Amino acid sequence: MASPAMDPPSSGQTKFAGVPNVAVVNGRPIPHRDLIDLLLRSHGVIVLEQLIGLNLAEAAAAERGLSVGQTDVDREYDRALRHLAEPLSSTTSAPFDRQSAERLLETVLAQRNVSPEEFDLVIRRNAFLRKIAEAETVVTDQQLHQEYERRYGERVQVRHIQLATLAEVERVRERLAAGEGFGEMARRYSANKSSAAELGLLAPISAGEEDVPALLRQVAFSLNVGDVSDAVRIGEWFHLIKLEALLAPEAVEFEEVRTELEVGLRERLADSAMSGVFEKLFRAATIEVHEPLLKAAFERKHSDRTREQDGLYEPLRRHPPQTDEDGIP
Repeated sequence: MASPAMDPPSSGQTKFAGVPNVAVVNGRPIPHRDLIDLLLRSHGVIVLEQLIGLNLAEAAAAERGLSVGQTDVDREYDRALRHLAEPLSSTTSAPFDRQSAERLLETVLAQRNVSPEEFDLVIRRNAFLRKIAEAETVVTDQQLHQEYERRYGERVQVRHIQLATLAEVERVRERLAAGEGFGEMARRYSANKSSAAELGLLAPISAGEEDVPALLRQVAFSLNVGDVSDAVRIGEWFHLIKLEALLAPEAVEFEEVRTELEVGLRERLADSAMSGVFEKLFRAATIEVHEPLLKAAFERKHSDRTREQDGLYEPLRRHPPQTDEDGIP
């Protein structure tokens, strides 16, 4: 799946080139209007929400004098793709397996009844939201010092093996119990190809590493050096985690890395701020739905736009799966 293009959706009327029917079955016609009505009733509000979201984000960026180009959209697509395929992507800067990630994306979209076109709309909208969030993000000295502690304070070093099913987890655990090395198992069986090339080794993790799922941090800091965890589910994957080492704080002066810390922190803060930016835009917007089949359904669903709107921000969480107490699917 290619990253979404910047061409806006057409605002003109649908044209059928003078053909009144979408199909004729044994001489019986199926009119275009019947198909359109069914699509509007069954899926119309969801698609309308995405179009409204893109419209709001584009307008808000324009009002702030912010421009978003195809490069920004491509980067947003890559972020979503990498995060879906490798939930621990923040722990490594190595290239990821793009083809495998796109195959997984196609599977997940199909499972959640999200069309590629809808996903493209959300990616484009998120590119605008990110630009707004970055422009509005203020980084304080306190936050910079917290970031400094996160990067250079006490940390742990772990290896992991990323697997698709519990059956795969059990097979790998059996081989580990038989004496085969964890790193070799990661190289051969981990679905995370970038870390598999490093024998499953991830970048050091601090207790406050917000880019790393809380459950993984909790498990990593609960292990003794050399221990291997039970299966840990994060996103679409299961992980086995081995604690390699406890790392003492690094002797790095704060002022030496201040600029680097601010750049990275600003990007991370924008990630978490984007949903808030969108919710604010959506709550403040005047939205009039004129299509009769959509009007009542839209107004009923969004009768109270002061609350978070399900399905509007995250492209892959329209029907959220069951989550554990940490909010990790």
